[in-house]
Amino acid sequence: MVKRFFLSILMACAAYPAAAADWLRAESEHYVVHAELNESNMRELVQLMEDFDRLLKGQLPLETQPGRKLHMFLDDNDSRISALSDFRNIGFMGSWSEIPATFFVYDLGEDAVFRNYGVFYSLTQYHITNGYFRPNPVWVKTGIPLFYATAYVSEDGDFILGAPDIKRPMNGSMSASKLSMLLTTQIAPRTKTSWRKFYTLSREAMNPLLIEPEYSGLLENYLNAYAAGSSMEDASAEIGDLKVLAKQIQTRRSSRRPTFRRVTLPEAAPADIAIRPMTKDEIELIEPRFYRLRRINSEKGARRLKDLTQEYPESALVWAEYAAAEFARVQSSQFGDKRVFRGFGFSNGELIVTANPYSDAEAWRAVNRALELKPDLAQALTLKSEIYLSRLVRAKDLGDAAAFEEVRGMLKPLANDPARNPLAAALYFQSYIEQEIEPTDKALDLLGRAFVANPAVDSFRYAYAVALSRNGQKDVAERLLSSMLNNPDYRVAAQKALEAN
Repeated sequence: MVKRFFLSILMACAAYPAAAADWLRAESEHYVVHAELNESNMRELVQLMEDFDRLLKGQLPLETQPGRKLHMFLDDNDSRISALSDFRNIGFMGSWSEIPATFFVYDLGEDAVFRNYGVFYSLTQYHITNGYFRPNPVWVKTGIPLFYATAYVSEDGDFILGAPDIKRPMNGSMSASKLSMLLTTQIAPRTKTSWRKFYTLSREAMNPLLIEPEYSGLLENYLNAYAAGSSMEDASAEIGDLKVLAKQIQTRRSSRRPTFRRVTLPEAAPADIAIRPMTKDEIELIEPRFYRLRRINSEKGARRLKDLTQEYPESALVWAEYAAAEFARVQSSQFGDKRVFRGFGFSNGELIVTANPYSDAEAWRAVNRALELKPDLAQALTLKSEIYLSRLVRAKDLGDAAAFEEVRGMLKPLANDPARNPLAAALYFQSYIEQEIEPTDKALDLLGRAFVANPAVDSFRYAYAVALSRNGQKDVAERLLSSMLNNPDYRVAAQKALEAN
């Protein structure tokens, strides 16, 4: 079977054109997929994704069940995706306060061996970041998904793991010094050249750790040390002798018979998949939404969304996205792009107010228009509550108890389902802090459940840790805060909270 796999690559099977299709939205138990595919191809893809989910759960058992479905947006080329990146890129995945989402290339014209690379990468990254309480260093968040990205399905329906990435080979040789540099990297590279080097190093370093028996347990030990707050250098010692690992990697790369793993899934009923056509406004929102989420050219995204409100004046979704883009500009003008926990003073006890903050009037107008069109739109209800709370904080009108209760009244129906609406639950809890009154036990519980079901969102982790510390649960708070000491965005705030703990 392995020979057949390589033969298919070397022969470079001719690509076939995809049948004419419209943009469809498919929803299954764990995923929501948006793609320009016909219904048959869409159903086949989502079924494969659900099968891959079962594979991941068997290989990497979860600590917690993710509370939100991953939204996957697929395009047949990289032009729009690259416009949202620092360089030409085939995709990205993120778990944001509002939504876990991925935007990746998926081309039916590509050979089946390679076609699912971005899909499998996204599903794996979502799995490891949302299914475990401990955070992962950036090379692990890259390396594990890259290992699973090259998986393929054999003729008899088994998943084959450990295939080399022939389309993206590593240049040069592996060495202990390269491994040491990789294991101490805190921030993902921002240029194409450095990123390519980083991801190939991450992939090659991860391969033996996941597939070779002699390395069993070492990655687990390393991640435990990292999550406990050990320095990246000290955590790296858990991997063992890096010279030995580098030699193992080189041997594997040069081997004509590298180690593979065959996984046979147990029989299961076909996935329940609901498919419908996407509306024109939903399609138009795919790209501009990510300008805000990724904080890339937010002004361009806001301008595009403003134009869309003219094209689709009756679309609550468009108005809500425009409002979110405008409010993101408000927050950036007040607190900078590195705003911790969405810019409020909750995260570090400080408020930074600029001399000329960007007005929230347009965000307020747009979110109210969205709610006129669709009063129960969760995104708009959460955003309106957040804007209102922000106004109360800036005005320092803490004595207006009725206003704070009004905010909580808007949030409560959503916050009561914190796994699916974690931002609403976090804001609900935060409203008590900003009002400078003691949060209720229920508010703390909702915040905790929001974090447990969405551990990939660092702001939820930090908010819950500080809340536990305030509530006297110092040991748990310390573990959560210590796990953030290697995160450059949260290191200072986490250290301050630990010192006050």
